[in-house]
Amino acid sequence: MFDYVYCERKLPLTKQIKKAFPNKDWTTTDFQTKSLDNTMSAYYIKKNGYLYTEKVEGEHVRTMSEAEEKKIKKQGKFCWPYKFVESSRTSVKEEITDTINFYDYSEDEEGNTWDIEFDAVFVKGKLISLELVKGEITTTAEENAANEKKWLERAQAYENHPWTKTKKILNKITFRYWSTVWQNVSRILGKWSRALNSAQLWVLKNMY
Repeated sequence: MFDYVYCERKLPLTKQIKKAFPNKDWTTTDFQTKSLDNTMSAYYIKKNGYLYTEKVEGEHVRTMSEAEEKKIKKQGKFCWPYKFVESSRTSVKEEITDTINFYDYSEDEEGNTWDIEFDAVFVKGKLISLELVKGEITTTAEENAANEKKWLERAQAYENHPWTKTKKILNKITFRYWSTVWQNVSRILGKWSRALNSAQLWVLKNMY
C-alpha cells in the first residue's frame, strides 16, 4: 500500500527530464509515497509550501440484492456489492515534521521508462527543501518492446495450450461448475492446512 502526492511547487527537474517530458504537467502527476500512512490517501504540496490532505467522508451502499450477489459468486466471479457514496470532502492542513519521499515511473515520448524520485522535507507541515533524488531511465524503449513481446507470447502460449482449451470446454458444458468445484476444493484444503498448522503449534507448545 502507499499514498499519493500531488506537488504544485516547481520540481527540481534536470534538463534531460524536461527534454524527455516536454508536455507533461507535473502538478497533476499522482506521485506515490510510502513515507506516510499508506492508506491510499491523497496529499497535496500547495504553491504556498504547506502540506494538505483530503478527508473524505461517506458510506458504502449496497448496489445489488444478496440473491444477485450469491448468483455471481456461484459462477466463480469476483463480486463487491457495495459502492462508496461520498458525503463530504475537505482539505486539511498537516503538521508533519519529516522527510517525504515520493516517486513516479513514467514512459517518455520515445517509450523509455523513467524512475523519478524526490525528497521533500517538512517542518510542522511547511516545506523546507525539495530535492531530486533520482531521475534516470530504468528500461529503454527497445527493452519495453521486447518485454511486451515476451508477455504476449506467454499469454498466447497459455491460451493455445490443450489443457487451457479443455478447461474452457469443461466450464462451458458444466456452466462453470468445473471451476467452482476446484475452487471449493482449494478452500477446503486451505482450511485443513491451517488446522494442521494450529495443531502442530499446540503440540510443540505442550511438549516443552
